[in-house]
Amino acid sequence: MRAHHLALVATCLFAPACKTSQPAPSGPPATTTPEPPPAQPQPPPQVQPETWVGRVELLGGRLDFAARLEPDPEKPGAWRGRMDIPMQGVKDFPLTNIQLLPESIEFTLAPPGAPEPQHAIFIAERPAHSGQAAGELTQNGQTYKLTLRRLAPGESADLAPKRPQEPKPPFPYKTREVALQSPADKVTIACTFASPQGETKAPAVVLLTGSGAQDRDEAIMGHKPFAVLADHLARAGIASLRCDDRGVGGTGGKLSQTTHKIQQQDVSAALTWLKSQPEVDAAHTGVLGHSEGANIAMLTAAADKRVAFVVLLAGMGVKGRDLLPMQMAALFRAKGTPEGSLAPMVAAENKLLDALLAKKKPPREELEQLTSELATLQISATKDSPAPTPELLSQIIKQTLDAFDTVAMLEILRHDPAVPLKKIKKPPVLALNGTLDLQVPHAENLPPIEQTLIKAGNKDVTAKSLPGLNHLFQHATTGGIEEYTDIEETIAPEVLNEISSWILARTRPAAPAK
Repeated sequence: MRAHHLALVATCLFAPACKTSQPAPSGPPATTTPEPPPAQPQPPPQVQPETWVGRVELLGGRLDFAARLEPDPEKPGAWRGRMDIPMQGVKDFPLTNIQLLPESIEFTLAPPGAPEPQHAIFIAERPAHSGQAAGELTQNGQTYKLTLRRLAPGESADLAPKRPQEPKPPFPYKTREVALQSPADKVTIACTFASPQGETKAPAVVLLTGSGAQDRDEAIMGHKPFAVLADHLARAGIASLRCDDRGVGGTGGKLSQTTHKIQQQDVSAALTWLKSQPEVDAAHTGVLGHSEGANIAMLTAAADKRVAFVVLLAGMGVKGRDLLPMQMAALFRAKGTPEGSLAPMVAAENKLLDALLAKKKPPREELEQLTSELATLQISATKDSPAPTPELLSQIIKQTLDAFDTVAMLEILRHDPAVPLKKIKKPPVLALNGTLDLQVPHAENLPPIEQTLIKAGNKDVTAKSLPGLNHLFQHATTGGIEEYTDIEETIAPEVLNEISSWILARTRPAAPAK
């Protein structure tokens, strides 16, 4: 196609030079005007860069991207390009195998070091030279619907989702970068300290992220919950310290190989630093954890008597080993999976978890078989999911088992919140859950937290189920993970106000009665 296209252009270039013979006029010669010089061949039109925005329809939602394509100055007739995927934090990722033809568009995104099946291959067709194209993305033996649109000159390619709560400077409070050292293994921990303006010492809190290696803003699905929370707290008169997890950003180490004990020691080091700051009221420093971070908040409050208050957001009230099957059932139930299909999945996950937690762990082959049974049931219960190829199923099994069989994940599975909660007898505790939380269902987790604390003798326990909020504390419709991206709100305002007003009520002396 490309060669044929270039040949047609070359033929057109010679058209202006063609002449038709005319007979010589009879009679005396006439006065003539000199003929103008022959028209010069015009250069071919210059090929311009093109930007295409696209969308991939996934089983759990969608993925938007922008592909910026331009002629390759080093390879005439070829193209080069880069891709942005805002929801995955991908920026300027190089593309390969680019074919930009009148009737089709093709390019490949190849992650560094990834085997060929993991390369994402985009192929779309279009009416000749049209700015609209449709086709498929192929990766790991799976295909997904793909649509593309070419942007007009000057049209913005900014696909970043609207996040109206995300803080924008200038800020009416102070921030500074902080580097701590873990007392456990001397690993550097990189953090941001935010403190209110003014001379009054402020209460302060360490913010603890959820499961998985996350940055200090707890960035997820295009949201930055801890950036929003820290901003709100500072404006309300509360200082905060939020840090990158191990292996993320400026923090060393590797979270997947870090025990709960070491994480708790890291938090105690953060508390020590906070209490030494001139802006902070050292007598009123606490911890706030979201999801898995709530586990670490419980453990820290139980081990470190300096903790003045505790905030648990979507915290576990049951053992981690019991939570995972509960979570899986809730997520699939929300997608319409019948109860008859859920029971075998729960049974399969229970078998796998029991094997992983056994005193004598079974050989890898047996664990792979148990993982295969679970993955097959989950895939078959997913609507519109094509049967995976043997290669893809093998990859799913390996990735799933590798994720489960890590120090960090086994710590979650073994975590029993009742153990640290029984030791939190004095610090006030605020525990919040959304009624649409499918990852830590409120009905099964919030009551045990409240009851265990009260039974332990804690006199200041506030536990609330918040209607219509999901695991991220957004106003949601179903609570499904696929909604997290689409919802513009990062944290419901009533949650922010609940947290700040509760902290201030316990760290600021009451105004004298008039």
